Amino acid sequence: MHLRAKSLHQKNGNHMQQQPTKTPDDGMVLEGLWVLLVNNEGQLASVAPNGRVPMMARAGDDQTYLLGFKNMVNARKFLKGSSLEADAAEPRMVVKGNKNQLLKIAKDVGVVGVLVDYDPITQQYATAAEI
Repeated sequence: MHLRAKSLHQKNGNHMQQQPTKTPDDGMVLEGLWVLLVNNEGQLASVAPNGRVPMMARAGDDQTYLLGFKNMVNARKFLKGSSLEADAAEPRMVVKGNKNQLLKIAKDVGVVGVLVDYDPITQQYATAAEI
């Protein structure tokens, strides 16, 4: 599932493109964030052992990003505001044990970063970072 996203950073009503923050350690930006795992449905070659993949979005720069949330409350808020069925996505915290697998899945499909706290209603996010 791909969503369109916009930055929360706007000035005088004009959209300003927010550049992802560069991180020194590959994938460290993901640790501690929550991602939403969804059924692959044959769209991606790389999948987790349970057949699920992290939810992604296509931003205004036509790049693909993982959706990450600062806490489970924000992840569940996203689910309530989206058109997904209640059991279609499973919130999962990114920890040392699953980070590399999630990064592999993301990088195999060209993900360039993570959008944090994406809001499906306003189509805006709090921040973005490269992975």
